[in-house]
Amino acid sequence: MKLNVVWTELLDLVGLGDKHDSYPANLSGGQKQRVAIARALASNPKVLLCDEATSALDPATTRSILELLKDINRRLGLTILLITHEMDVVKRICDCVAVISNGELIEQDTVSEMFSHPKTPLAQQFIQATLHLDIPEDYQARLKAQQNADSVPMLRMEFTGQSVDAPLLSETARRFNVNNNIISAQMDYAGGVKFGIMLTEMHGTPEDTQAAIAWLQQHHVKVEVLGYV
Repeated sequence: MKLNVVWTELLDLVGLGDKHDSYPANLSGGQKQRVAIARALASNPKVLLCDEATSALDPATTRSILELLKDINRRLGLTILLITHEMDVVKRICDCVAVISNGELIEQDTVSEMFSHPKTPLAQQFIQATLHLDIPEDYQARLKAQQNADSVPMLRMEFTGQSVDAPLLSETARRFNVNNNIISAQMDYAGGVKFGIMLTEMHGTPEDTQAAIAWLQQHHVKVEVLGYV
């Protein structure tokens, strides 16, 4: 009787209170994942280990499972250890993150610090994968490796933390007599910190554009010259 009460409470916790008498064949992938979480909670653990808990789920189900895990963390005060290759999962639910490569811990930090200032190439690769902008086809056709008298640099800029909200592009226009034509941009949040990426053309003399780029870098904007158009 006591065991039945425990399972009823656990099924209610994971949102399956109405599935008490259902067979596995009658459950969706997301519901089966919720049953697995309930089963793991049955022993009253101090840590809940989730190994690729969302890898086989569709986006909507992934969001619902992550919301469930966040709710369990809040209601039970339970530490959750997530193993995942999906940085979107880290971004949505985690407080701290550790990067492991070839069985070795190579970097660990808070989510906000990791997304703002990734230190290792692998962490940088993961972060860049969450924000990816393709160069439009018409720009790709015109993009050259060398600058000529009529071309301007195309820049890829990465903003994190305070640099996202600061009016840095308008400030470069005032300080260095350059104009920025924004081609595309994307912004997101992780660990309460805003970060983003932008593709721009920077119009101005070579001297002014170099000075503007150096100034942006001094203000914690990562700038890469992709070529000239």
